[in-house]
Amino acid sequence: MHSLGHGAVWITYNDTATATDIEQLAGKVTRTPCTLMSPVTRQSGTIMLSAWGHQLGADSASDPRVEQFITAYVQGPQTPEPGAPCAEGLAAPR
Repeated sequence: MHSLGHGAVWITYNDTATATDIEQLAGKVTRTPCTLMSPVTRQSGTIMLSAWGHQLGADSASDPRVEQFITAYVQGPQTPEPGAPCAEGLAAPR
């Protein structure tokens, strides 16, 4: 949560996400500063993107709204602590 306040976007996926989806999302996180990614088994949607005060559910990484969300909210106008550093990274699946 703290990183979201600094403008990060957190991408999570459940066990219905395909290997291709996970690879595509990991690529986005690797290329995009202030993004985080981790598995969350008990979430309702296949893929969830969260930013401070905003959330999007998607069925696949190829959904164009995924990229739109990242573009709109990574260090976007909703950020309560603009300019503060945010963590980046990928968590290994469990």
